[in-house]
Amino acid sequence: MAQHAPMELKLQWEPGQTYVQESDTDTTNFLTALGKTSDQKLRLHQTTRITAIKNAQNQTEAQVLIESLLGEMTYEGKSHAFDSKNPAASHPALQRTLGGAAGRGFTLVYDAEGRFLDAKDTSSMVMGGATPDLTSIADARQLASLYRRSLEMGLPKIPVRPGDKWISDEIVPFPQTGAVQVKLNAKFDGIVDREGRRQAQIAFEGVMKSQHDKDSKGRDLSTQRPVTLGKDSKVSGHVFFDLERKTISLAVFSATIQLKIEGKPMPVRQQVTTRLISMKPTGSP
Repeated sequence: MAQHAPMELKLQWEPGQTYVQESDTDTTNFLTALGKTSDQKLRLHQTTRITAIKNAQNQTEAQVLIESLLGEMTYEGKSHAFDSKNPAASHPALQRTLGGAAGRGFTLVYDAEGRFLDAKDTSSMVMGGATPDLTSIADARQLASLYRRSLEMGLPKIPVRPGDKWISDEIVPFPQTGAVQVKLNAKFDGIVDREGRRQAQIAFEGVMKSQHDKDSKGRDLSTQRPVTLGKDSKVSGHVFFDLERKTISLAVFSATIQLKIEGKPMPVRQQVTTRLISMKPTGSP
């Protein structure tokens, strides 16, 4: 059997192309652990459009736009729907958390070799109108970073062959919990034919836990965040990487998160499934 040459499984945005993704997120917040009478379930369906362009500095810009959100929250025996086309008709809690999400976006900038440089154009995600607060600005940048990291989760940093294993150990900023260590054990399971295309299948599992906030010199700060992740939070998933189009066609991510809210434990279970719906030249029907 012929040995495969090492492959670079690196996400690349192709200028002149527009990508459409759909994500389904199921989240259960076990509020009974906090003394509530019932748990809360939230289902979300999100459509995201990413337009890739080449800028004057020969950099690639991926312009990310949240096009629409549909959701349903179940709590205390009642279901509450959300539609980003008419957010005012939804439950106040859904209005607060999802009301302004659709129509917002940001831009991810990559150099000529495809290395990530920065996130910009995050102003549409900043709260506070003409006088936004610094926390909101930081959260917007963290959300852009979180989106990029979630797309790349499990992908290797160096070329790999089928059967290869690797460890990913990164610090990822989350808006509420701050810095979180995400340590994954990943494996290149093999190359499969999916939807008529050759795709690399990768599986991973690992753990997540909160880290101390640090100052500009890397020293631990004594700040206490109201929400943290316990060290026994676990994550697993698998992705299919389209070898020709250099993008993720399907990613499934499951997590059992041990949240601590002001010191009280509250388990959260979440599954996120993201599919590439289309990749077409920009402007084509």
